[in-house]
Amino acid sequence: MNKINKYITFLGNAIVDIIAETSDELLNELDIPKGGMQLISTKTADNLIGNIKKSVVVSGGSAANTAVGFSSFGGNSCFIGQTGSDEFGDLFSKDINKSNVFFQNKTSNIFEKTSKSIILVTPDAERSMSTFLGASVSFNIKCINEDLILNSQLLYIEGYLFDQPEAKKAIYHCCELAKNKNIQIALSLSDLFCVERHRDDFLNLIIEYVDIIFANEEEIKSLYQLNLYDCIKLIKHDVKIGAITLGSKGSIVFETKNEYVINPIQVKSPVDTTGAGDLFAAGFLYGYTHKYSIKECGNLGSKAAAEIITYYGARPKISLKKLIN
Repeated sequence: MNKINKYITFLGNAIVDIIAETSDELLNELDIPKGGMQLISTKTADNLIGNIKKSVVVSGGSAANTAVGFSSFGGNSCFIGQTGSDEFGDLFSKDINKSNVFFQNKTSNIFEKTSKSIILVTPDAERSMSTFLGASVSFNIKCINEDLILNSQLLYIEGYLFDQPEAKKAIYHCCELAKNKNIQIALSLSDLFCVERHRDDFLNLIIEYVDIIFANEEEIKSLYQLNLYDCIKLIKHDVKIGAITLGSKGSIVFETKNEYVINPIQVKSPVDTTGAGDLFAAGFLYGYTHKYSIKECGNLGSKAAAEIITYYGARPKISLKKLIN
């Protein structure tokens, strides 16, 4: 294989998003935790899809969303993940490559269906995700194209991968590759419930390998089980650079001792908060890889997050280069 030089290699679940409007009443009826992510079986996925009257189907996945956002800004990236050999796998592959993110399955899984995330959006624009992992469960070290990592400046890891034991081994393998070549490592905590499931693993990974952290307020508070102020103090001790998003209150970004509050960009009528954190990370990372100040990185991330919540799905409908001043 010829060398493919990329700014960032993104590591995550290859998922197809099925997005639909719903009510709080239906969430309660279906026993879906509002605002979180739960793992579901094939049977449950089929049941949920049966309760959806109208949906939008797009390729997704947290790290993949960030990769596409980064590419939309003009960044050069690739994605490593695992799909099944089905129509949804074809959709994912064509969609992400069309977005100028290099993706190619290193192994083919003909036994498992491509992963799906059924995203139900309530009138307040909050999204609740029910994820069928499918082929992502088979993600392992054999799925890793080491050349992609070794020819990147930065490795970005999606926290959701920790839900699969073999994927966890692959993560540590990739971190060792990156660390030995002085390639920086970024971690997204992904989800409150994911942090609760893997708190010790996340803390160990952060201390041993991570240079850049992305989290929202609830995730970082769950990680350290303290108030926000003390959590930020601790994470600044453990990593060099980070961004903690605070929803409608904006975000806090830091680099070593320098810390900045990023004011939120007000959106009059948010439609769907799916991918807001993913796109914040995309803007932040584009700024970071192009030598912006940390405050400028945070502002660009905020602009990207504000853009993505104005429509359904977590993939930008405009060129995000337009957000760069």
